[in-house]
Amino acid sequence: MLYNIGMKFNIRTVFLKSLPYLMSIAGGIILYTGAIDNAPNENLRDLTINVSASLLSIPLVFLLYDYTNSRIANQMKRTMINSMTDKLNVLMLNIIGLVRESMGVRSKLTTESLNRMLIWHTPEISKRLKITPRILEKLHEYHNDLDTLLFRNSQNSVLNAEQLQILSGLVRDMTHLINENKFRRNRHLSAKYTESMMGRILDWMESDNVAAMNLAQHISETTATTDKK
Repeated sequence: MLYNIGMKFNIRTVFLKSLPYLMSIAGGIILYTGAIDNAPNENLRDLTINVSASLLSIPLVFLLYDYTNSRIANQMKRTMINSMTDKLNVLMLNIIGLVRESMGVRSKLTTESLNRMLIWHTPEISKRLKITPRILEKLHEYHNDLDTLLFRNSQNSVLNAEQLQILSGLVRDMTHLINENKFRRNRHLSAKYTESMMGRILDWMESDNVAAMNLAQHISETTATTDKK
């Protein structure tokens, strides 16, 4: 049902956008036909033919402009998506590494080991978690980087609704964790915010989007490179 409504909406939109071009073409054809058959003299006939030729050429010029503009916009969109994906991959790997460090995880990073870690709950995290000043400083840095990426997306609309929801939640969890360790240092609450962060990362890993799939591939490539060394 939604598909049919969308199709009707698209057809109606295309028709409305095409209407001025169709009217221009129709006007050119009518003028040309009238000039050939009914022009009282040769000068008026030539003038009418020139006007009809302009009416016929205007839609072609605008269609070519729209097509070129659309191609450029799509290319810029793909470039921005690729750039955003690369930056998110690096940033998510940094956040994952920081979470692993804060809990003393030293095993080799693979998608399997990461998925096992990301389902730990607050009691287990609370036993392991140790937020050092260096980790807190890095956490603040990565929080700012992610916040900046989300701000840039608000100007370009590169991320979809699911990606925005996950990443916005991750920024919020990082903010809570930073504030908790700056002012109160409640271990249970810190573990709770860390668990929520890990849940967001897991949601990102399991989401059906290009950035998440590229992150998983990047982890596999990093592991392969480490094995070679």
